[in-house]
Amino acid sequence: MNRIEDIYPIMRETLDRGNTFTFPVKGTSMQPLLHTNDSVTLKSFESYKKGDIVFFIRENGQFVLHRIRKAKNDSFLIVGDHQTQVEEVPQKYVIAKVIAFKKYGKEKINNLNGFRYRFYSFMCKSKMFRWFNSHFR
Repeated sequence: MNRIEDIYPIMRETLDRGNTFTFPVKGTSMQPLLHTNDSVTLKSFESYKKGDIVFFIRENGQFVLHRIRKAKNDSFLIVGDHQTQVEEVPQKYVIAKVIAFKKYGKEKINNLNGFRYRFYSFMCKSKMFRWFNSHFR
């Protein structure tokens, strides 16, 4: 698997042209929705809102996929579904948002507009869900 740092220039160029970009996920911060080797499809937008799963770069150069918890004037409060630590991210560091995902080994592409996903997204906003998810990994 290619490192995201190595494919980022191609990703950036593809997204800047208005196209989508799909790549495999690595890590546990977005579980139970996304697991290592699931894939996500990204698209750049002019604006982002609460509940969007966004791909961003931290000041230290690390690439991250997390959910917007709150939109502020020029930044977002962002947290992984499997985490409780919220971080503030300037809007300029957000690269794109997830518009679809595919589970590893499955053929079905899951768009983020179906009832099951909307219900899951609603549950992610619950403090009890976050507490339970972070304590019973």
